[in-house]
Amino acid sequence: MRHHIRRTALALAVLAAAAALTTCDGASSVSGRLDGTRHLPQQTRRATRPRMVKRCRPGTTRVRHTSGRGSKKRTWYTTEHTTVCSKVRQGTETYRKVIRPERWCVELDDVNGKKSRDEIWYQVERGTYQRALAIQVGDRMSFVPEDDGC
Repeated sequence: MRHHIRRTALALAVLAAAAALTTCDGASSVSGRLDGTRHLPQQTRRATRPRMVKRCRPGTTRVRHTSGRGSKKRTWYTTEHTTVCSKVRQGTETYRKVIRPERWCVELDDVNGKKSRDEIWYQVERGTYQRALAIQVGDRMSFVPEDDGC
């Protein structure tokens, strides 16, 4: 009986969590008149980090062997040859560190039909940005933003 109660309680908890996640879904669509677009290219700089290389050396392991049972048990040891590998630092290497990722931005006026909400920037996907480039300034546009501000 307890098993069924626990299973029912677990099912209710899962349903409550799923309902909470669907109500907190932040991916809501915005619409408004296109006011501008902005492309921020990726920014990188040169940086250095330690260069780690794999070094291996021979090693040995002592292995215990047993045979027989009870008072007739016999134990002996052998040495097996192994290879022990580890990563060690050997100098440095240079790489390109990303300081700012590439971003595409769209500016809207009259966001969601509110005349007071003008000149609001949204970070969007590349496809949405290219759609905004294809239409005229002042035309209506709706999309799901990746983030507010840009």
